[in-house]
Amino acid sequence: MSNEQRYVLGVAYQAGRDPVIKAGTDGGRDFFSAEELEKAAWRFLQKADVGLFHADGTEGAATVVESYIYRGPDWVLNNDVVVKSGDWLVGAILDERAWQLYKSGQVTGWSPQGKARRITPRSS
Repeated sequence: MSNEQRYVLGVAYQAGRDPVIKAGTDGGRDFFSAEELEKAAWRFLQKADVGLFHADGTEGAATVVESYIYRGPDWVLNNDVVVKSGDWLVGAILDERAWQLYKSGQVTGWSPQGKARRITPRSS
């Protein structure tokens, strides 16, 4: 048994629109306001059950030990990732299989799975 902590921390979802992403694979572009993202993060934690790759039967791949809304200032992780105020962060301890997938680069981030109602945002 390894004595590695198997802990990972990452952005589960960013608040607001990402200017880099024009459309998702379904042709839509989903995003949350900071207020709605906070509500979603709180609901997630009440029943967190982490699986892999949105696949049935992979539940239990990680135990969520931290879930919070980052309150800023901007936190530059690298040239590709900047954590901003309002972003949702999740920290978890991975099971051995998920840890090996993470270490091999096959698991690279969080992708919350759930249901939502798509609405057209109001112009501001």
